[in-house]
Amino acid sequence: MRENWFKFWNHPRTKAVRHWSNITYDVSWNIILFLIIAVLLIGSFSVGAAGGYFASLVKDTKAPPLTEMKQEVNSYAVTSQIYWGSGEKLTNISTDEERQPVDIKNISPYLIDALLSTEDVDFYQHDGVVPKATLRAVLQELTNSASRTGGSTLTQQLIKNQILTNEVSFERKAKEILLALRLENAMSKDEILQAYLNVVSFGRNSLGRNIAGIEAASQGVFKKSAKKLTLPQAAFLAGIPKNPYYYTPYLQGGVVKKDLTPSVNRMKTVLKRMYVAKNITKEQYEKAIKHDITKDFAKQSKRSRDTYPYVYDLAEREATKIMTKYLMKQDGVKEDEVKPSELAEVRANYQDQALVALRQGGYKVHMTLDKKIHESMQQPAKNNGNFPGGMQYKQVVDPKTKKTVSKQDPEETAAVMVQNETGRILGFVGGRYLDGKADDFNRAFQAKRQIGSTAKPILVYSNGIENRLITPASTVNDEEYYYQTVPRQPGDRPIKNEGGRYRGNVTIRTALELSLNVPAVKIYEKMNMSNSIQKLVDMGVEVPDAIRYAPSAALGTMEITPVELAGAYATLANYGEFVQPYVISKITKDGKDIYKAKPKKKRIYEPRTAYLTLDMMRGVFSKGTATFAKDRLNVPGDWAGKTGTTNDIKDSYLVGSTPGVTLAVWTGHDQNNSLIGPTTYYQRTQTLWSQMANATYAANSSYFKSGARFTQPSSVTANDFKNSGRFKEEDKKKKAEEAKKKKEADAQKKEEQQKEQDQAKEKAEADAKKKATDDAKRAADAKAEAEAKAKAEAEAKKKAEADAKKKEADAKKKEADAKKQQEQQKKQDEKKNDAASEN
Repeated sequence: MRENWFKFWNHPRTKAVRHWSNITYDVSWNIILFLIIAVLLIGSFSVGAAGGYFASLVKDTKAPPLTEMKQEVNSYAVTSQIYWGSGEKLTNISTDEERQPVDIKNISPYLIDALLSTEDVDFYQHDGVVPKATLRAVLQELTNSASRTGGSTLTQQLIKNQILTNEVSFERKAKEILLALRLENAMSKDEILQAYLNVVSFGRNSLGRNIAGIEAASQGVFKKSAKKLTLPQAAFLAGIPKNPYYYTPYLQGGVVKKDLTPSVNRMKTVLKRMYVAKNITKEQYEKAIKHDITKDFAKQSKRSRDTYPYVYDLAEREATKIMTKYLMKQDGVKEDEVKPSELAEVRANYQDQALVALRQGGYKVHMTLDKKIHESMQQPAKNNGNFPGGMQYKQVVDPKTKKTVSKQDPEETAAVMVQNETGRILGFVGGRYLDGKADDFNRAFQAKRQIGSTAKPILVYSNGIENRLITPASTVNDEEYYYQTVPRQPGDRPIKNEGGRYRGNVTIRTALELSLNVPAVKIYEKMNMSNSIQKLVDMGVEVPDAIRYAPSAALGTMEITPVELAGAYATLANYGEFVQPYVISKITKDGKDIYKAKPKKKRIYEPRTAYLTLDMMRGVFSKGTATFAKDRLNVPGDWAGKTGTTNDIKDSYLVGSTPGVTLAVWTGHDQNNSLIGPTTYYQRTQTLWSQMANATYAANSSYFKSGARFTQPSSVTANDFKNSGRFKEEDKKKKAEEAKKKKEADAQKKEEQQKEQDQAKEKAEADAKKKATDDAKRAADAKAEAEAKAKAEAEAKKKAEADAKKKEADAKKKEADAKKQQEQQKKQDEKKNDAASEN
């Protein structure tokens, strides 16, 4: 055996195999050794390069102090607040993302286990970063792998959410790792976990609002606190942060998604990982996975409006405008320096920033509204007894279906009270609160409507006085009249007054008190209409060019919001100085003013003009079109105002001022139906106005200055109360025309009198002729009657004679017949006797 083995070992072929095997081994070993050395060198180089690259990415990153990091991580969005002008807090400004911070002790252990099993199994073991997970994520990124497992710990995610951004870059990732390691030294694991659970997004709640933090999520999805979550509920919520708006069960508006399969499957995945991590038993797992989680969801909730919805919406809208300008100014952006093509985008960008800042920046928005004044104005608007009981409808086209549908169109109202001297809006009514609810349309600030005759004091008579064309004593002929400054078209109708009648020569004062249309148009057409309109433009009213040159503007065809109308009338009450009405007095942050209202002021009318116009407007309440309101007004003071109605009675107004305030009230329909009802439309408007005036005075009378009167300026002279304006020339012309017409009328009257005399003479002659004819006719008739009578008597006599003769003949004949009969009887008797004798 040994010899055979030795013989095999020394065989030439065996030696050859051994020779080449040794060579192969030596070569292979050298190659392996080289590869090992190469790998070590490359690895060392890679680690060094990676370390150098990492160092280069974070070289400019300054590690913040630990206390600062802790404060920044725990810094949540601070809700801004709104305050009444009278000092009381109104409400908080709602944020895009609801959050209710909660202590980790008040969070269900199920939720914590579910979150850690899913998002960070080694949370309590690592130091803020898991190297292998980070390396895996980097390799997946470099290779553009379709499978992404993620490499961020909860600590890293917290850093990204609270300190860094969502930017996808290696630089951001490197900073995230560095800051995560540092945060682990600043906070305990429970503190980090608590902070994470208070900031992470959970999609939407049953109101459709965005929610962040586990407490808001638990309340918004299951209507319970985070402490009381069951195992399946905890697993469901723990699965949402991976993709909040994909896994949330709600759509915008709080509607539950039709397909909840992804969300339910995600819950099951979380439960599976909890079971694998041995956080729950097999029995708990199987029971939870069979649970129908959809039955636990809170039903869609309706948005609970604040007690003062119109106020809240207005405050947020106006504050956003202010914050937009503030942020642009902070960045040095001037609108006149931005390209027109880019301006809209720039504004929109800053508006978005302003809204976010306002909702999360902890600002205090102070309004001008007096709480008592504002609240007192709402009661008449909420009283359905002040409006028609029946509902009106309007045929409108549904924008979605494009079909014509019948839409409810209730009678609405809006009102604004402005402090004349300051421009502060003290209160307003945005709508009626039908069924106890307000809608999203603030009619006081957003409803542009034609203003009817309320245009006359601010557009016609004030400018007429300003131009020395008229005085309150000027006279004008109220008559049938057509527009003179526009070509008359076939079918055009004359300007009509309400009631349809004309009053002849009247003073301007009377014309305003009775709201006559013809005098207003006549005066307006004598002025530069564009210059008159410019006064409204200077008061912030947008007026189309077509209206600027239209004589119909005298009757209020321009569209103005109630707040703009109140501001214009407050200008008259402020002796001609316009003060831009405003509703935000200031915005503060950390006790410092970042905005303080400086309302626009501009001289619109001379004090003389304003006073004379006001003086005429006093008569509107005392003997004009607002006496109905005056009879119901319990507020003392010097009132001046004007009513207004538009065509087809679609809008009704009353605006009244004291030396302190101006109150404007509108009624109408959103869909432009005419005002109807069991009471006259103007009575409803004036009832609302007087009730609001009475209620606001009772709430805070100090604003009204009821003890004062509008003071006559020194610029007003005695001639201002005489017919001293240039319009009197037209009066002379009118008088001459009237005299001419009178002379013509007198001549015509005389001619008619002569004609009447001639007609009377002709009538007398005709009557005499007729009488003679009638007499002749009567004589002829009498003669004929007598002849007829005589003839009748003759005929009667003749007939009587004939009758007598006939009677006599008949008697003779009868006598003869009787005699003849006797003779025959005698013969028969004789013949019988003869026969008897023979026998």
